[in-house]
Amino acid sequence: MALLDEHVVELVVGTLATYQYSLDKAWALRDALLSSGLCDPATVVAMDVADIGNALKAAGYDRGGITYIIAPRVRSLMEAVQAGTLDSIAEALSSGDQDAFSETLCSVKGFGPKAAFVAWQLMAPTRSEARQA
Repeated sequence: MALLDEHVVELVVGTLATYQYSLDKAWALRDALLSSGLCDPATVVAMDVADIGNALKAAGYDRGGITYIIAPRVRSLMEAVQAGTLDSIAEALSSGDQDAFSETLCSVKGFGPKAAFVAWQLMAPTRSEARQA
């Protein structure tokens, strides 16, 4: 099962919601991230890390040096999405398998249990349903 575009957006938002940056603040940047191309794997993979950092800043994620710590993670994430490495996340979400979700996401360079937990909080069906209400 391939990742949906919405999954990719949620993974980018979840990536930003680290280092004491709330999930709600990261979610508020969603439209700017989409319009800047930061949720499009082909666009991000074609950028160098400094350009990704600059694009994050322009989209409202200006956290000084932390922005440039997050930029390579966004690139690694998009490389994994483009390669199909994260396609099993869609199945883990539909079956509610947080362990499989975390294991898959933690295989991406720069992602650990904390980032996987934040992404799960955002993407798990109960969270998504609550956001739409």
